[in-house]
Formats: sequence, structure tokens, C-alpha cells
Amino acid sequence: MRTRELERFKKILLAMREELQHDWDSFEKENLSQNLRDHLGQVSAYTTHPADMGSITDEQERAFLLAGHEKEVLDAIDRALQRIENKTYGKCVVCGSKISMERLRAIPYAEYCRECQEEIEAEELTQGLRT
Repeated sequence: MRTRELERFKKILLAMREELQHDWDSFEKENLSQNLRDHLGQVSAYTTHPADMGSITDEQERAFLLAGHEKEVLDAIDRALQRIENKTYGKCVVCGSKISMERLRAIPYAEYCRECQEEIEAEELTQGLRT
């Protein structure tokens, strides 16, 4: 990959990282530092109604799932930036084949070529069906 293309992808990845890091920091501040009692206090200082507690728990669970995904993407971006530094960006980490430019434009932190990604997803699906 040419130096100009690498620099363009690096800028894109750094911008994505900055935005996700800001979101992650906000999530930590708002959710990880509070406990259920703090959240219940936002509804009512004296609530013990199961519906209120269930709604709050459901909201927290969704927030944690979304934040978990954002953290995974942040980690993938960091690995992509490291591959740029190592001059291995754009190559599949499994088979070493080039990752298509179309795929990198869609997912700049892609680690796998399309074929390896499909194999990984098929294996994950098979594993999920077994359990």
C-alpha cells in the first residue's frame, strides 16, 4: 500500500478512535461510577417497584452491551494503527492476503480478508449452534 493511502487510513482511524474514546469516557463516567441505588434515585428516592428496577436494569444492560461493542472497536482500531506502524496494514492477519480496498474503506480497522472473515463467522455460528 502506498504511503499516501496509509496516511489517509491513519487519519481516518485516529478520528474514529477519538470519537469512540470520547463516547467510552462518557459511558464510564455516567455508568461505571454509579450503582443501582444511584440509578434508582434518579427515578425516585424511595422506589422499590419491580417495574422501575427492571426498566433501569434493562437500560443498564443495553448500555453495557453497546459500550462493550465500542470497546471492541477501539481495540481493533488500536491494532490497525499498530499494523500501519509495522507496515502490515491491509494484509489479512490469518492468511497474509491483501484486504480489498473496498473492504478497508468500509471497515478501516478490518483485520481479515473477506474469505477469512466469512470462515471465522461460520465457525462462530457453528460453535453457537453447538451450545
